[in-house]
Amino acid sequence: MHTTKQMEDLQISYTSALCAAVDISYDTQRHDDDSTDAIIKKTIFLSNGCRFFSQLRIQLKSTCSPSQYTDTGDCIKYTLKVKNYNDLCTPSTMPIILCLLILPEDDSVWVNWSTEDLLIKGSMYWLDLSSAERSPNAEAVSVSIPKSNTVSPETLLNLLTKIAKEEWP
Repeated sequence: MHTTKQMEDLQISYTSALCAAVDISYDTQRHDDDSTDAIIKKTIFLSNGCRFFSQLRIQLKSTCSPSQYTDTGDCIKYTLKVKNYNDLCTPSTMPIILCLLILPEDDSVWVNWSTEDLLIKGSMYWLDLSSAERSPNAEAVSVSIPKSNTVSPETLLNLLTKIAKEEWP
């Protein structure tokens, strides 16, 4: 299997495992013409007793090459294709975020398995570009993802809750 395909499979598995930890439904999309690789959804029960069917679209990216991203300490600078960037800036009835999985350079440590554990080594970060301006660039756009925007089970649950409370973006 080519390394790019492995990274794609790992970004899907990584996100799926995080969703499973907090009972969030995770659906991959067969076609991603609108830069939507997955949709997560969960029924959120609000404090006023109402329930809300909350959904969030996700554009998944992954890299293991320091030539594709820069860690500045506070953020990750990543070069995104302009088509994906502009899709993420386009107004929508269902919010969308970019999720970037950064894997180690050495692909032999990406997945560790034992009879007791399954470990995917890497970190995933998210970025909301819904209020950003579309880019006139022809090829790519550099984005800055705050390192405080780590993707965890709680992060995904909090994002869906914000959507349900109409606190998005």
